[in-house]
Amino acid sequence: MEPAVHDPSDQRTVALYQVAFAYRLEASDTDGDMAVLEVEIPPKTLVKPHQHSKEDEFTVVLSGRVGARIGDTFHEEIPAGASIVKPRGVPHAMWNVTDEPARILEIVRPAGLERYFEEIAPVLGEHGPGWTERFYALAQQYGLTILDDWSNELKAKYGITL
Repeated sequence: MEPAVHDPSDQRTVALYQVAFAYRLEASDTDGDMAVLEVEIPPKTLVKPHQHSKEDEFTVVLSGRVGARIGDTFHEEIPAGASIVKPRGVPHAMWNVTDEPARILEIVRPAGLERYFEEIAPVLGEHGPGWTERFYALAQQYGLTILDDWSNELKAKYGITL
């Protein structure tokens, strides 16, 4: 790994629907040790509930307030400045509980999950036969389990959407 300063204008971004990911550090910057992503979650928006088998996630709430479900524990409002630990193997979900955008910093160890976001973005714009199979196959390729039952429950409980 080489010492470096990465100018924000040179960093890539990916949008999954309205959730925007800014790549602050990628696998190539850290010898695969970690990725750091700044994520903006629009108001009343749920990030698809899931579980990782390959990486741990650490979150810092930069602005706004988010809700989270980690395992069977619900956290209704997590304020800016708080941090969240989401170990691999533990199902989790996060959502913006407010009418303003929320910003979080996601630290993912080891790196590699950032490639999933790039690959899933065009799939999310598809329609028709085979879309669902491609969506779940890509998640499986990256060691993710998508928790659709949680999505329905959280959308109903908190009035949020994907």
